[in-house]
Amino acid sequence: MRLTIEPLANAHQKEQLLTNLHRIFGEFDTTMLALLEPMLEWVEISGGEVLFRQYEPGDCLYFVISGRLQAYTTDEQGNHQVMGEIIRGETVGEMAIFTGDPRSATIVALRDSVLVKLSQNAFEQVIAAYPTVSINVTKLIINRLRTSQEQPRAAGSDVTSRPTRSHPTKKPVNICVLALHNGPADSISPATRLAAELSPLLRRKGTTFVVSSDEVNEVFNQPNFAQVDKDNPIAYRQLSQWLDDQESQHEFMLYLADPFRPEHSGNGLPVLSEWTRRCLRQADEILLLADATQPPDLTFIEKHYLMNELWTGAPHTLLLLHPSDTTHPRDTAHWLAPRPAVKRHYHLRPGLNRDMARLARILSGTSVGLVLAGGGAKGFAHIGVLRALQEWNIPIDVVGGTSVGGLVAATFSFDEAIEPTTWHLRKAAHFNPTKDYNVLPFISLIRGRRIEQMIQTCISDFTGNPTPYIEDSWLTFFALSSNYTRAREEIHTRGPMLKYLLATSAIPGVFPPVIDGDDLLVDGGSFNNFPADVMSRFGVGKVIGVDLSIDKPRKLTMEQIPSPTSLLRDRFRSKRQRKYRLPSLLSLMLNATLLYSSARRNENIRHTDLYFNPDVSRYGIMNWTSYDQIVQKGYEHAVEVLNGLHPDELARLRA
Repeated sequence: MRLTIEPLANAHQKEQLLTNLHRIFGEFDTTMLALLEPMLEWVEISGGEVLFRQYEPGDCLYFVISGRLQAYTTDEQGNHQVMGEIIRGETVGEMAIFTGDPRSATIVALRDSVLVKLSQNAFEQVIAAYPTVSINVTKLIINRLRTSQEQPRAAGSDVTSRPTRSHPTKKPVNICVLALHNGPADSISPATRLAAELSPLLRRKGTTFVVSSDEVNEVFNQPNFAQVDKDNPIAYRQLSQWLDDQESQHEFMLYLADPFRPEHSGNGLPVLSEWTRRCLRQADEILLLADATQPPDLTFIEKHYLMNELWTGAPHTLLLLHPSDTTHPRDTAHWLAPRPAVKRHYHLRPGLNRDMARLARILSGTSVGLVLAGGGAKGFAHIGVLRALQEWNIPIDVVGGTSVGGLVAATFSFDEAIEPTTWHLRKAAHFNPTKDYNVLPFISLIRGRRIEQMIQTCISDFTGNPTPYIEDSWLTFFALSSNYTRAREEIHTRGPMLKYLLATSAIPGVFPPVIDGDDLLVDGGSFNNFPADVMSRFGVGKVIGVDLSIDKPRKLTMEQIPSPTSLLRDRFRSKRQRKYRLPSLLSLMLNATLLYSSARRNENIRHTDLYFNPDVSRYGIMNWTSYDQIVQKGYEHAVEVLNGLHPDELARLRA
């Protein structure tokens, strides 16, 4: 419900208003302020409520004093496109009153917000009384028009959106922690327990405030003060302003929702406390705590509240809490299928510091992503780099890669120590997957049975499960393949791990393609062999990349390709005496598939904060027997790079 409120604003809200006024009108004195103040209307809008809709008349502007709004457009088919967010200190609607155009987007409150409204009539009165103000307004219009040509608009002419960026990532300010399952009646609630472990780690990233209904009741010295609603407007605003004060003083707010109460409403259904409703409305992100040992069905609170009444657009993140002795999660897909609003999920073992530290980095926008390039047997160099990163105490939170880089990234997502990882991958190398020649090569030169056995044995050894799913990994993981049918790259973050690891490695003409529904998938290197750009879109704070390409163009000493007879005769000479230095048929096929990726390589390097490029050019992509030497090459190169880092750079990676 939208309410017009008295200007009971606290000091920082008034200061915010003055800052906004100054941005629109330029320098102004107390006389102008005295003219403006009676014409300003303080407005309180609830999370989920629409401020105005697309195509409505633009007859006023709003200053955002606290809270967060979202702008979206709707096309003729009714599809919504989010254009951006409007946060504290920004304005919405000013271009409409400058130009007289209708609203070009719908504005909805993502959480309870306080706005100040200035009507078009009031605006015109100010311009008439102070003609010099029009100069500042004109400058503002020019800047807005210039900006609109450089970046997307959140509300057409109404507000400039902040472009969607995932590197560096935007961190949430208000985080609602909501337990889907309550613990035993005599135990600490799951939300309280999580906050107790998470908040000290978040405080290393920025000032953090944990607030619960008990905390509110204690601060205001009233038993149920946290449960006030708008039927008690004075108390409701008092609590809103206090929370707004805390938000202005802290970088992170952890709102702990009340445990699900056994009380029932008149219709016989369980009810949510008013405090829990406020937590959900205030949230920039909602953490859903779920006991992974419970059935994955939607809980009552999800069915009756999160799916409709209290959905405000804040992203839902599912935290699956596992017993501390869990070796590998299972059946995550059953949790995700009925929860389309869940944008990301994480597996946690409460009490395990590295899991909570990872969550703190993710929430604070300081997570580290590791992306690994394809390169056949050369990809074993990735293991050496991983070993060095662990020795230098550089944490990794998200992993992904292409081809063999995808396989090594998958093993790392299982959260094992580097020693067993090295051992399992050495065992995998013994399969020598390119020795599996096809007698009838209608689709591929190699049958692909060995590579399938290699990948399946590897992931089974790690997980104890021959058919794990990508979403079952402890660390967020992606593999990249090329969609032959649709001519595009595919990012695999869910689904059978074996299937998509085969797909990312299915070099066209060498290994058989993988069928995925109506599509044929082939090796990801055809589109993106070093997907650092993809990793940057995962919202990580830092991107570490390991690339295996070396800029050493082959020098040709001939003007035309020799005849087959000449090439055959040359093969009988010793290597030193050979006249023709040409790539083999298989090498030509393999490298031809990487041409587009190679053209994108420099662009992808720019997406990295720390770049490794070990020289493994002396090893072929089918050099499976040189496992230990290639691993050592990667390790030595990584040590050299890490030793060359400035201490400040190293500290930022470890933060």
